[in-house]
Amino acid sequence: MSITESLGIRGWVHLDPVILASLATNMPLLLVGGHGAGKTELVKKLGKAMGLDMRHYNASLINYDDLVGIPMPNEGTNFLRFVAAPGSIWDAEFVFFDEVSRCRPDLQNKMFPIVHERTVAGIELAKLRHRWGAMNPPMPDDADMTEGDLYFGAEPLDPALIDRFPFIVPVPAWRELTRDDKKKLVSGEDPTTNSAHVMTTQPWLVDLVLRCTQTIDAIRDELHDWLSDYTVSVVELLHQARLPVSARRARTMFDALLAIQAARMVLYNTDADLESSAEYTLMFCMPYTATPHPAPSAKLVAIHKQAWQIASMPEGDPGRLVLEELDPTKRIVLADQLNLPDSDISQLITQALGAEQNDARRIALATAIYVAFNERRDLSPSAWEPLMQLAARVLTPRASSSQLRPGAIQDIWNEINNWLPSLEDCNTITSRLERNFVLSGFPDLWQRYDWKEELRKFRDDMTLFNL
Repeated sequence: MSITESLGIRGWVHLDPVILASLATNMPLLLVGGHGAGKTELVKKLGKAMGLDMRHYNASLINYDDLVGIPMPNEGTNFLRFVAAPGSIWDAEFVFFDEVSRCRPDLQNKMFPIVHERTVAGIELAKLRHRWGAMNPPMPDDADMTEGDLYFGAEPLDPALIDRFPFIVPVPAWRELTRDDKKKLVSGEDPTTNSAHVMTTQPWLVDLVLRCTQTIDAIRDELHDWLSDYTVSVVELLHQARLPVSARRARTMFDALLAIQAARMVLYNTDADLESSAEYTLMFCMPYTATPHPAPSAKLVAIHKQAWQIASMPEGDPGRLVLEELDPTKRIVLADQLNLPDSDISQLITQALGAEQNDARRIALATAIYVAFNERRDLSPSAWEPLMQLAARVLTPRASSSQLRPGAIQDIWNEINNWLPSLEDCNTITSRLERNFVLSGFPDLWQRYDWKEELRKFRDDMTLFNL
């Protein structure tokens, strides 16, 4: 049974596990997507189907008094009491903050304790279970004004507020729905879209949530050590990929993965492999989803695969030691020192070259690797081909001449010319490689990169590979 389809929300079936995981754990969830996608409709129907006392607040319009009521002196004490207004938060079981990205900064700060601690002004909200939010995606500074919906009023959230939402869920836009879902949506023929369908508590949903909670308790001890290992690897790889997350996020990712595995087991009758659950969790727990620059899905999948591979190996395994090294170049050197097979080193080389976006760095790295390995490693063709193509620029003798005119290019050449050692002084392999590297990059590379900085990195590479 699909939770979202049963509530009349079309095209969201893939979000059922994360929705169930949030309901079963009471972990806050933030929906991110365009207007009219169904975010508010889903949450309202969930609240009714769960039979919960719900509050729906438009965060762009409310004041703090709308949440807590009117503060009044409590006679005979030094404390305040709150005179509850209609819709105040005190007896709520499910709170939904809509338009969070249009909320004033001071009110965002007041959301922290509600979302994270379930307190207001230091007072516990005893009945509150679920804290959900929704927002339009903030507009990037470099947004193409001719494409898609851009939300000029949607501001980036305070990172600390984002961190209070363990689940951050991008919702599907119209273009991502199937044609069948679109037809049912626009025609209104689907009987589940009738609001009367979810006006009362739905026992099937309450039962799903209870079963998911029980399943979490049942699998926690069995998966605890493995999930801890995997989560640590994921977080370290995220930092390496310049997608750092906080210690709080690391902790909630562990709980989120456990809950999503349980949710998928309940929804799919135990046919839920842990690896898919781990990848799925990474897609719906990233704080960057709520920023102008979401993390690319392909990068997250690659991080998941490497973390999964690490966690699948025993402690102390040479292959694991290599994968745990975060620097791609040092990973190759370590694999060579541990005498891993040529096939493994070939794969590490292609990964390192493929991940490097700086052309000068790719040429320098390929040159160092080629010189270090060409006589003692039988690498695969997939590794030798890019190595030779890139290193040829440095290692192949050639002559060139060009007319220089006053300007930036001539200034670069004057710097290089003053640095160049004489041919007589180039009596070591490293000095000759340095000279060839610098000359081979003129003028095209050094118009884009600082030749002195790239030379320093090339020297580090040669030292690393014992050249």
